[in-house]
Amino acid sequence: MMMMMKRLARNPWLVFLPFLFYYAYVVVKNKWPTLYGDELRYVYFAKNMLHGFYSPSPPHINLWNGPGYPIILIPFVALNIPALYMTLMNAVYQYLAVVFLYKALKLVSNAKIAIVGGLLLALYPNALSMLPILYTEAFTTLLVSAFIYAITIYSINEKNKYAIIAGVILGYLILTKIIFGSVIIISLGAYLIWFLFKRNRTYLRPLKILTIAFAICIPYLAYTYYMTGKAMYWGNSGGMSLYWMSTPYEQEYGDWKLPELTNKQYPTSFKSVEVVAILKKNHSAEIKAILKHNELEQDELFKQAAINNIKKNPAKFLKNYYYNFSRMLFNFPYSYSYQDAGIVQNILIGSLTLWASIIGIIITALNWRRIVFSVKFIILVTVIYLMLSGALSAYPRQLNIIIPALIFWLGFLIANIKKADLKFPQEENLDDIELTDLAGIDGVSVKGL
Repeated sequence: MMMMMKRLARNPWLVFLPFLFYYAYVVVKNKWPTLYGDELRYVYFAKNMLHGFYSPSPPHINLWNGPGYPIILIPFVALNIPALYMTLMNAVYQYLAVVFLYKALKLVSNAKIAIVGGLLLALYPNALSMLPILYTEAFTTLLVSAFIYAITIYSINEKNKYAIIAGVILGYLILTKIIFGSVIIISLGAYLIWFLFKRNRTYLRPLKILTIAFAICIPYLAYTYYMTGKAMYWGNSGGMSLYWMSTPYEQEYGDWKLPELTNKQYPTSFKSVEVVAILKKNHSAEIKAILKHNELEQDELFKQAAINNIKKNPAKFLKNYYYNFSRMLFNFPYSYSYQDAGIVQNILIGSLTLWASIIGIIITALNWRRIVFSVKFIILVTVIYLMLSGALSAYPRQLNIIIPALIFWLGFLIANIKKADLKFPQEENLDDIELTDLAGIDGVSVKGL
């Protein structure tokens, strides 16, 4: 009986089950009764697919986001299930994300670190704040955690089925958050160059996963090519985001604005109606000229305007890049907006995340050859994703989805990098270190796969 109780206590599905009910409570208590904002767009795309198409026909296309999340909503939309019950799935996604992160951490560390890592994700306040909204964040967090788990298993057991699973999950992550399309293209190029120069079979494993992920996206890319005539076209939302990020005006910090330039902006209203007049003075003529064109041309014209801004004001672009990272971490600053008391909590959480990451970067740099393949892969994808996110209008929600990757990385370091290892190993060549080499150390086990 005692043995059975201990096994139940170690079962992550049971350990974290209370959070599923708590998440459901958060959704029910806080869900807005009607759809609003991006919620409307995801449901709109799901309805379109029910009628046999995704985007309206050219020239007035709509490829604002990928089809990953709308596909998930199709059964709910088809059955006319109320918005509350669709949003309750966020509770399930977040719960599963916590469990998969725990299982991944258990493979590279020990039970204590895995529990702490799972709890950090389970209680992460910024993720909780997104649960009552029918946005992609909870589902994306699940995909990130599931991918981490899949690639960790593949590091231990190099069977092709695990590479396929990891690749399929990563591919669907791209379809859900199309910015990852650019991430895998850059990652593919980086690993291909490393393989050609070093001829190390280690680089074939990420190349295999990235190729599978890209293959998952080929039907969507074929569709966007058919709609736009442009190869490798992921969506038409990037141009406007880049435009606002490149704004040259001193009191504008790169956050996105409605093209109508009204006072109803995210996250808070402007300080005064006079600010709307300032925005219109700065942008109205250019935006109106661009909006006269069709959606595909608008995307291109916004990109051209952004590039012109960057060329003329490179220092301001770098400032806006800095402000974007500040918003991801601290949810501040916003152009012409009131300060929000909630920023105090964001500063505390963001500061902990920032300093933990800085310490992790130092330890990782000193011990790079000791870092296993799966952790290196996740570090690369995460860094590229954050660098690209900084070049667009960025918010905490961009950071939220890769918190599982940060926790996994730091958990691995805590479990496997000892004080004696803080000096970079000069004599050892550990490029090919595997998770199986860590078996029996710090609770790492390859059993039960």
